[in-house]
Amino acid sequence: MFGYDLGIDLGTGSIVISVVGKGIVLDEPAYVAYDTESEKVLYAGKRAYYLQGREPVGVSVIQPISEGVVSNYALAEQMLSYFMDKVLKKNIFKPRVVASVPSNSTDVERRTLISVIITAGARSVCLVEEPLCAAFGAGIDPLHPGGVFVIDSGAGATDMAVISQGSMSQSDMVTVAGDDFDRAIVKFLRDKYGLLVGLRTAEEIKKNIGCAVPRENDVTMTAKGRNVLSGLPKSVEITGNEICECLRPLLDKITVAARTMFERTSPQLVADITNSGLILTGGSAQLYGFDKLISQTLSLDVIVPVRPNHCVSKGCEVALKKLHILDQYGYSFKTKEEVRIR
Repeated sequence: MFGYDLGIDLGTGSIVISVVGKGIVLDEPAYVAYDTESEKVLYAGKRAYYLQGREPVGVSVIQPISEGVVSNYALAEQMLSYFMDKVLKKNIFKPRVVASVPSNSTDVERRTLISVIITAGARSVCLVEEPLCAAFGAGIDPLHPGGVFVIDSGAGATDMAVISQGSMSQSDMVTVAGDDFDRAIVKFLRDKYGLLVGLRTAEEIKKNIGCAVPRENDVTMTAKGRNVLSGLPKSVEITGNEICECLRPLLDKITVAARTMFERTSPQLVADITNSGLILTGGSAQLYGFDKLISQTLSLDVIVPVRPNHCVSKGCEVALKKLHILDQYGYSFKTKEEVRIR
């Protein structure tokens, strides 16, 4: 074997890379810390993630890929090059890459993403929609003729699709996901308790006591931050059901979009989905009660795979193995010559 073929989940919150035959080999936060004067990346991944909100003078932390779209070309290229080098080590052969892309992305956004990946070190790139990758990663065969409903809720957006025979019948995307939940918690604590907290603290609260449906036995947690009025340290005890009410308006946007897409789906596919259930993937699928909320809203069984945050990358790996099936739907590798490289 002269080189590796990579499957890359280019998420807003994390970059997950899988290698054919090896599975998941890298899972890092999609953050970079860079020098604001030279725009040179100082740290990428976990170190940059934990530096957010703690940056020294002259250093800034951003997510160069937001909602599957490149928001900063130079930093995205440096970040991806760092992660690919970490996986490939000193392999001189450039890999083929299957990468995930939002289902509603434009041609310009796709070309930019391909350009970034090739500039970072890939030989050729094939982009496959996130819900399709999530379905493959959850165990759905690309040749499966029945309908499957997939909701992939990550950090930047919630992408959903009805899939049949390795192709999308219906798709939609809601720009509501994990990062929005964090910002909602920050706002809630400031408005109700006069407590200012950082995004990392809000994320910790979401993971520990956050929920999509009220708990029968409520849980509590102490949130620490700064008093809005005095500027001094302050601590308050909050409950999980308070966080549930705080997140409800955002969760409603996701369930309304899912219901609307269901109404556009053909009766035969709806019958298939009723039998097979709905697949919920992505990092936000781990929010307590999220599957129950969707199940109650759509009257469906909801399946959350093991490690739902890895499904898209695993699906990219499946697509690499079975691209001969997907190429009949227009999926193919693009090389440097076929895409204008910046």
